Amino acid sequence: MGDGTDDDLDPAVVERVRRDLAELGRDSASAPAVPPDVSARVIAAIRAEPAHTVSRQPLRRLQVFGLIVGLGAVAAGVTVGAWMLGRDPAPTYPAGPTANQITVARPATDIPLPHTQIVELLAQPPDYGPLTDPRRRASCLDGLGHGPGTPVLGARPLDMHGRPAILLLLPGETDDAVVAMVVEPGCSNAHTGLLAKRVVTRT
Repeated sequence: MGDGTDDDLDPAVVERVRRDLAELGRDSASAPAVPPDVSARVIAAIRAEPAHTVSRQPLRRLQVFGLIVGLGAVAAGVTVGAWMLGRDPAPTYPAGPTANQITVARPATDIPLPHTQIVELLAQPPDYGPLTDPRRRASCLDGLGHGPGTPVLGARPLDMHGRPAILLLLPGETDDAVVAMVVEPGCSNAHTGLLAKRVVTRT
């Protein structure tokens, strides 16, 4: 009998809790097994409070509710922990590009002038276009790796695939070789804007 404030726990309630615990332990899909020490403490607490005693008060419904909530929290914690361990590790990314990943774009070799017209420029006065100013031209040559005293054998503005550019003819490694370079109009030692480079022969 109760004390008038709460109804005594029905033995069926205790049996239902025990049955639910057993089903939870057998259901591998819902969550990993509850740790044995937790199950042992819960069972010991239930057994310590039998339904019919005179020396101890029976479990109240509020106590049973707290017990069920506690078991649910334990099961949820185990489930979340197992789910986190079963997840694929987060992808890792390199801190930044390495030397093997960095590639330098090479200038094209196709110049929109046939070989004969390029060679003919050697016999014509150079047309420097925007690089007519000697200081700007010297800065451009310096950026291309040629000293300011490097002679320009020929030059003319041209259209480089829809972009304005300037063709410069510089001495090659042999007397018969000429280095043809196509640069942007704003070519300087800071930014040459090299668009194309090709070695041609005088003949």
